Amino acid sequence: MVVLTTQEYTEIQNFVRNYNGLSTDCNLELGLKFPKYPPETLGSILAKEVLQRVKINHSKITAKAASLVKDYQTQADQTKAHDILLKMSIKLRVPSLVLCRIFLAKRYPYSTRAEIAEMLRIPDVIGDSLLAVNVGYCLYSEIMDGPITDAIRRCIGEEYEVRLKKFAREAGMVFYDERDLRRTGYDKTPDLKLAVPFLFRGQVINWIESKASFGDVDSHKRYIKDQLTSYGNRFGSGLVIYWLGFIETIADCPENGNYVLVTDQFPTQNEMEFLKFNLPESVADISSAEDVCDSLNRIKV
Repeated sequence: MVVLTTQEYTEIQNFVRNYNGLSTDCNLELGLKFPKYPPETLGSILAKEVLQRVKINHSKITAKAASLVKDYQTQADQTKAHDILLKMSIKLRVPSLVLCRIFLAKRYPYSTRAEIAEMLRIPDVIGDSLLAVNVGYCLYSEIMDGPITDAIRRCIGEEYEVRLKKFAREAGMVFYDERDLRRTGYDKTPDLKLAVPFLFRGQVINWIESKASFGDVDSHKRYIKDQLTSYGNRFGSGLVIYWLGFIETIADCPENGNYVLVTDQFPTQNEMEFLKFNLPESVADISSAEDVCDSLNRIKV
């Protein structure tokens, strides 16, 4: 299990906050400094800290975008270096592509957001060849922001959702997934809504939500406000799985109410208790709620 005490989490936070350099280097040094924690857990904590820093500093950096463009041009004329923007981002302590996005919007004020995004995705479309090289160098050096990072995060999120469904089927659960629920008109939906609830450590579980991230206090409370409360009001109590671990205090935070339980792994067989049905053999291997209904209808006929 990856459940951190407040002290352990604070130590990792302080290391990240005091680190000066690229996020990719910080990520490597985190692994050396805290070897007992999985790299994915440390990487998730790093990402949350960097995101928080960006939220605090974004408006300040945007306000001085004109001077940043001027500084860049001075260095570009003098050095013709490929890493000017990267070094500027280290000094400003923000992801390099966050800086590039602000920089390009100022440098090309008549470009749309979609056009700026295209410059970040394919730097070769930038007319200034040296600027294109600088943006490209940032693109391939960045692990906290940008199209490559976004694609990786989407894949990881989908991987854990697939894993959740696999474990649920192996446990014998019958469930609706997000696609099933949206088809019936629900807007906010958990990853799995169980057709038949089960008991987890003595508490009824009606739904399961998968989070491919580390659960810290701020993000957990935000999830409760934006998502989990609506699940609880609509479906009853449920389970949130933070696959990369969580800080211990969120398991008992008052905001959970009677609706939210927290864990860092799919429940083991001895932690779950299911209702027993005497179904015919023809429905014994069915894993989706719709298939159960279809099979029962065939049996009635």
